[in-house]
Amino acid sequence: MQISKYAAIGAGLLLLAGCSHADKRQARTAGQHAELGSKAQASRQPTPPPPRKIDCDQVKCVALTFDDGPGPYTAGLLDTLKKNGARATFFMLGENVGAHAAVVRRMALEGHELANHSWSHPQLTGLSPAGVRSQIQRTQQAIAQASGGVRPTLMRPPYGATNKRVGHDIGMPLILWSVDTLDWRYRDVARDTRVGIKEPQPGGIVLYHDIHKASVESIPKVVDGLKKRGFTFVTVSELFQGQKLTPGVTYTERLKPAPVTASPPPAGSSAGPAGPGPTRPGNPASPAPSSTG
Repeated sequence: MQISKYAAIGAGLLLLAGCSHADKRQARTAGQHAELGSKAQASRQPTPPPPRKIDCDQVKCVALTFDDGPGPYTAGLLDTLKKNGARATFFMLGENVGAHAAVVRRMALEGHELANHSWSHPQLTGLSPAGVRSQIQRTQQAIAQASGGVRPTLMRPPYGATNKRVGHDIGMPLILWSVDTLDWRYRDVARDTRVGIKEPQPGGIVLYHDIHKASVESIPKVVDGLKKRGFTFVTVSELFQGQKLTPGVTYTERLKPAPVTASPPPAGSSAGPAGPGPTRPGNPASPAPSSTG
């Protein structure tokens, strides 16, 4: 009887141990399935399209750029660009990104370029090195979080105000513009449209602000007018494809390589024709601060 009692107790303990191991196996299996499900779901998440290969030395390119957003009109602007198959570059303020995270994510998914325009639009030349870096880094983080991991590689200093020290502290190529529409000043659809169609030249960078209703309302006709002039709409990085952009240097447009016109050397000379000398891309000078940019 005593032996039978101990046998029953032992069997019970073995059963409990077996159940415990089974529970652990089930828990591990459930965890593995959940992890695989999360990875599968992540792999199904939409991702930004790959960069396009466009030779803007051969194609008539223009880069439309929009500052100070995102804002209440940016989604409508994206609708216009998508309808026309046009890509653009958005120089965003970090303080505006959080409230429009879905719009920022949409920008990335539709092939637009996400770029840095500081956190709160100060004149960076008046800040300390630490202050400049804070403006840049906070905006980088905000855009990466909202977009699903896209980190800007280009920066536009507010007002176009920069110098050697600021350029060093920013640590990215600085993108200014070749056409300032002054849309922030006039807030006039007809004027924004006229300037946006007539003034751009091949390789140009056009400055608008997507926080102004009139600016956004002008874009459908601007895009149509530039298409009729034979332009292809590219992001800033696409515009400079094939050219190395240097951190801290300012760029205002893409310039076509100058043709080599040197005469051949005289007979008997060992010297070859002189090639073009090195040039500094863009405009290294800092423009006087204004309310633009």
